[in-house]
Amino acid sequence: MNNSIPEKYQKIWKKCEPILRAGRGGDYEHALETVQMILDYKGQLKLDLDILIPTAMMHDIGHIAILDEHLKYVTGAKKLINSKLVHMLTGAKIAKDILESAGYDKDKSVEIIDIISMHDADSLKGININEFYNTDNKKIFHDFDRLDRFSEERIRLASPRYENKEDLFKEVENSLNLFFLDEFKQVAHARLETLRKLLTK
Repeated sequence: MNNSIPEKYQKIWKKCEPILRAGRGGDYEHALETVQMILDYKGQLKLDLDILIPTAMMHDIGHIAILDEHLKYVTGAKKLINSKLVHMLTGAKIAKDILESAGYDKDKSVEIIDIISMHDADSLKGININEFYNTDNKKIFHDFDRLDRFSEERIRLASPRYENKEDLFKEVENSLNLFFLDEFKQVAHARLETLRKLLTK
């Protein structure tokens, strides 16, 4: 049992925890961090925890389907797109099975599965994001999930892919435009400025 997960959602967590641990490195920690961000939220929005907490726990669970030997097929210009699609669609199926086996509310399960099936759609090309992110819960969860990219650990992990830190920070700064809600965008901007000062000394 993980004490950071409310009792109401422990049955779901118990089923998804081993899958997250066996999947992509960092997804287990990211799931817990996203849950904690939602639980710690003190802003003006009214959050539906029964939707957002299970979504946070399971949204990246589909990475279990992308094994090391698969990466040779997930390459080239479409590597990001293909891997995003695989983990979203596989994750939705795994989440459906978990929610059903946990006896979770059917109507809420439908919405959770829907969010997981498209939560990274903003990484795809040629789509209208407003058609994908067409509910408050989709927008709110998207912004919670994206806030994780504005952390010291994520910046450090991304650093080796860039010739200099300023290029990295420019790309992260450009992603501020992907937030749907000003409240989250402001938090991300403040984090970015703190990280820029900390990591460019």
